[in-house]
Amino acid sequence: MKKNRRGAEKIISVYWFAILFIVAGAVVAMVAIFYGKPYDVRELETQILANSVANCLSETGYLREDIIGNSDFQNNFLKECSLNFNTEKEFDNMQYFLRVEILQGSNKVFEVSEGNLNLIASCGVEAGIEEERLAKCSEKEFYSLDSSKNVYLIKILSIVRKTEKNVRV
Repeated sequence: MKKNRRGAEKIISVYWFAILFIVAGAVVAMVAIFYGKPYDVRELETQILANSVANCLSETGYLREDIIGNSDFQNNFLKECSLNFNTEKEFDNMQYFLRVEILQGSNKVFEVSEGNLNLIASCGVEAGIEEERLAKCSEKEFYSLDSSKNVYLIKILSIVRKTEKNVRV
């Protein structure tokens, strides 16, 4: 007995094409989701900047000896901490701001600010405003000791703007 199998082959080929279209549609959808909107990494960038400054100022929990009372360190802060605030050509203004304060008790023994001072206005703004168009801010505080076991409070404010590159509405 010879059976006619052509009808079964036609039905299987229809299902095969349907599955092929579903898989192709899923791949297109995944690519569109992945590349459709850029990742906003500004908040991570502020935290990395603050951690880099913290590592520069305090090594293994002890404050560097050449910081307090050294005006050269304060004047060349970006160079001393190996920081680079240069950005791509698409930005008109400086896109970073950094402020470091070192306090011993209530006395400020060290303060330095670098970058675009206008970015501070973006910090502390209410969440109801279009937050993604504002600069991202990160504050970090920690304690460190000097070689004489004096305690210092180190406050770091880091701000990154870069809205032209990271935010698309």
